[in-house]
Amino acid sequence: MALIGFKNTHNQDVYINPDQVLYITTFEEGVSIITFAVAGAGGKPAAIYVRGSVELVRARMEGKVKPKSASEA
Repeated sequence: MALIGFKNTHNQDVYINPDQVLYITTFEEGVSIITFAVAGAGGKPAAIYVRGSVELVRARMEGKVKPKSASEA
């Protein structure tokens, strides 16, 4: 199981298991919502807001794009 790292909207590191992702959708420009195949409060899928477009997030999940290293940022 490989975890994929992202920054959430509070600039904190979050790590996601791509096997548990239900879907990815746009929240606003530069922010995506990742929804998980686990129930959160009220029985709805748990979700997290991460930085990046839907296309970028999906590409990272599929391993097509590598994150920038700290020296490249």
